[in-house]
Amino acid sequence: MKKVFEGRKFDIYAGEYRLPNNVTVYREYVDFGESVAILPIRDNEILLIKQFRMPINKWIYEVPAGTLEEGEDPSECAVRELIEETGYKPREIIHLFSMYLSPGYSNEYMHVYLARDLEYVGARPEKGELINIEWVRLDRALDLIRENSIEDGKSIAAILYYVTFYHR
Repeated sequence: MKKVFEGRKFDIYAGEYRLPNNVTVYREYVDFGESVAILPIRDNEILLIKQFRMPINKWIYEVPAGTLEEGEDPSECAVRELIEETGYKPREIIHLFSMYLSPGYSNEYMHVYLARDLEYVGARPEKGELINIEWVRLDRALDLIRENSIEDGKSIAAILYYVTFYHR
């Protein structure tokens, strides 16, 4: 495989690849690395962000998320990204699960965290991030998923995981 593109956040590789059954195929993939998503909770509410996403040219509901910096611990990245995007600092951060986001074309591996006992310290969005925050009751978040108003996969996974396995 040969690197055919080197970007600021990811690289793209393409070329011949030998599968475990010894068949050689042509493949392309995005080398993205690791990322985090954070589900901020207070009482019975979830903090969602509504962010403008250029690839789909619209505003979309999401949980806060971001990419790990070189050598950064995922839990530290989760705290950093939550503060940057929402202004809230968690006093408690709990790892819920990790997942590959789309292994058909990318190796991105995401760690999902629950953030509780939140203190507002002021948002620090990166240049070019258009973000609004919205506290949503947990039952309303489920309605938004059902109505297809939350279309972001990581957010759907985080909310449904929390409701199914964690929230009792």
